[in-house]
Amino acid sequence: MTMAISRGTTLSSALDGLQHTYDGMRRRVAQIKARRAAYDRTFTELNVLSDRELSDIGIARCDIRRVASEELSKEQTYEV
Repeated sequence: MTMAISRGTTLSSALDGLQHTYDGMRRRVAQIKARRAAYDRTFTELNVLSDRELSDIGIARCDIRRVASEELSKEQTYEV
C-alpha cells in the first residue's frame, strides 16, 4: 500500500514540475510576442514618417531598426 502512495506522490510531483515548466514557457512566449509587437509598432510608426520628419527628430531612415531595438532595451530596463 505504501508503494502505491509513493508512486502516486512521485507522479503527482512530476506532473506539478511539468506544469510549472509549461507555465513558464507560456509566459516566456507571451513576453517574446509582446516585445516583438512593441518592436513592430515602433518600427512601423517611424517607417511611415517622411525623411524630413525623421530628420526633424534626429533619426536617419537607415537607423530605424536600431532605434526600435534600443527602445525595447529601454522598456526592458524599466520592467519589474
